[in-house]
Amino acid sequence: MVGWKVMSDAAVPEVAAEEDEDEDEDEDDAKAKSKTDKPPIPYGQTQPDLRETRITRYNVFCPTCVPAEAEAEAEALTIPGTTEVKDSDYPEAVKTQLPLALIATMEAEDPGISLATIMRSETSTTGVYAEGEQVLDDVSLLAVDLGIVYLRNASRVEYLQMSAEAPPPPKTRGKDDEKKGEPKKKNKYSIDGAADAIKCDGNSCTVERKFINQLLANPAALATQAAARPYSRDVLSGFQLSRVRKGTIPRLMGLRSGDVITSINGQPLETLDGAMKLYAKMRNASNLTVDYVRNRTGTREQHRLDIQII
Repeated sequence: MVGWKVMSDAAVPEVAAEEDEDEDEDEDDAKAKSKTDKPPIPYGQTQPDLRETRITRYNVFCPTCVPAEAEAEAEALTIPGTTEVKDSDYPEAVKTQLPLALIATMEAEDPGISLATIMRSETSTTGVYAEGEQVLDDVSLLAVDLGIVYLRNASRVEYLQMSAEAPPPPKTRGKDDEKKGEPKKKNKYSIDGAADAIKCDGNSCTVERKFINQLLANPAALATQAAARPYSRDVLSGFQLSRVRKGTIPRLMGLRSGDVITSINGQPLETLDGAMKLYAKMRNASNLTVDYVRNRTGTREQHRLDIQII
């Protein structure tokens, strides 16, 4: 009995401990269940950054294109019948009539360093402007936004939007273009009336006799048209032309520097005296036939020029 008593007394604490442990486990399970049964705490909702939204929607290949999902928003923000924006920082702004075209805008997180590319329509010159810089006389850039800029024109605020139409290309000035109001620069080697008096079609030319008489009366002017010197080489004899410049009489007839005139009306040109005698005989002629040789890439080419004096 005594032994059973001792054993029974020793077993009681162990059972109680097991019951306590079971109670602790039940309490832990209840606490865990209560935690899982609670609704989740919602995360704080923040407003999307407007500038970030504009940047992500911006199409660098088509700055004026509007995403489909943004068209409804744009219509909701636009005042009916106008192109003004309701949430603009400058609601008093009016559309500018200045000769300017907005090419591109670059918005920065710091508005003070945003840039705009603006073209002057009158001169087709383009410049990049920062906020506060002068665009025209008494016109400064006030603010830059996506596809729109605000200008301070004297005492009022105006806005300039990027157009869907491509700006006109800059006017390029050709080499032969003349400035308006400026007279055409005269060729110092040409003789007045030569271009009107001499008409050529290939190797056939007509010359007005009135112009021939004018030349004979002014030998000094005729001497400025070209230079000629005796030439004799490789069985080729005649007079070689040089200084045949643009606008001169020989040039108008198709002759060039380096050409060798061998005969006129079948009469060979071999000496200076012979050329002078031939000149005296031909001054009253109505037709002239000029034979000449042109050296082109090492090959001599025979040519004949027919001149009719009318």
